[in-house]
Amino acid sequence: MSGMALFGGSDDDLQRRVDALEQRVVALERALSHAGIDRTVPTPAGEFHDGWISAEVRALVTAGKKLEAIKLLREQTGIGLKEAKDAVDRL
Repeated sequence: MSGMALFGGSDDDLQRRVDALEQRVVALERALSHAGIDRTVPTPAGEFHDGWISAEVRALVTAGKKLEAIKLLREQTGIGLKEAKDAVDRL
């Protein structure tokens, strides 16, 4: 019995699932890149990285629209209010 079969599927089935997940990751990375969000810098779980801030949020900050920038950042990333405010304040 193979090691992968222990986890409820044949080697081929599990390989297909891994391949599909890898394709989804690539698609998500492309979407993030298209949105101007750089998520290439690994950080500990739960930690937000300023490199993940989109060009649109940065433009709002540059235009002096911090409140709108905070709101958009929260919508784009799902982070909390304090974390978004702190990130915008660092820009």
